[in-house]
Amino acid sequence: MLRSMTGFGRGEYKDDQFSFVIEMKTVNHRYNEVAIRLPRFLNALEDRVRKTILQTLSRGRVDVFITSVYTNGDNCVIKVDKALAKAYHNALQEVGNAVGIKELSLNNQDEVLYLSRCPDVFSADEGYFDVEQLWPKMEKAISVALKNLVSMREAEGSNILEDLEGRANLIAEKLAIVEERAPLVVTEYQGRLSERINDLLKSYAEQTVEPERLIQEVAIFADRVNITEEIVRLKSHIKQFKLMIESDKPVGRKMDFLIQEFNREANTIASKSNDFTITQTVVEIKGEIEKIREQIQNIE
Repeated sequence: MLRSMTGFGRGEYKDDQFSFVIEMKTVNHRYNEVAIRLPRFLNALEDRVRKTILQTLSRGRVDVFITSVYTNGDNCVIKVDKALAKAYHNALQEVGNAVGIKELSLNNQDEVLYLSRCPDVFSADEGYFDVEQLWPKMEKAISVALKNLVSMREAEGSNILEDLEGRANLIAEKLAIVEERAPLVVTEYQGRLSERINDLLKSYAEQTVEPERLIQEVAIFADRVNITEEIVRLKSHIKQFKLMIESDKPVGRKMDFLIQEFNREANTIASKSNDFTITQTVVEIKGEIEKIREQIQNIE
């Protein structure tokens, strides 16, 4: 099934000691890029998180936000920086001296509360966690988040598929008009050329047009405006494109290349056709090609 590169997924895991919340947001990107934000004590698992995600997602930028709460107080220790607290106390004394209060008297309880709010006096030590035990729990939350994310990407991909099918069919219909019109271009040119030559020769008595010469000129023109190869190739591209949008594999990059070939053949047809109707139809084809190109920028 066709997948969009845009989506969001959320997964949770909770037990008596830990809870994990995994949120993933994906947007368009030419390659595959994973950015992970997680608590410091889970840093050792970052590489596993990335590899797990890359096994499922093949294209797009993925922003991963991981939050965790643990209730096991044995692993959490509050440290006091005594030297820093003393330095703050001495600084308070210096401030008093600076403003003329030689013997500054502070309420002990108030000063302790004040010092406790000073930066870096208190610090939390998260302690040691066995990541091998944590990983299976986190992996469950990641799996749920990925499942929800993929589901959203597939839903949007289904809408894009419907649009792409319609535009591919429209290009095929317009190409059929071009194919039907192409032989008439040579026939009409032969008629116009013959008429012009006869008009020029009217002023000359007993002058006639050599059929061989006329046929030669028409043949040269027919070769110059021949667009059969381009039509055949564009038909083949359309068929291949329809197979791609039904594929279960990521096809975004292949589509991006194929649509360039669509455009190349359309440009060649327009430059060789020498016919207003064909040129106008090709302009409409190129309009549909551009709309497809914009859509596939969001295909995985």
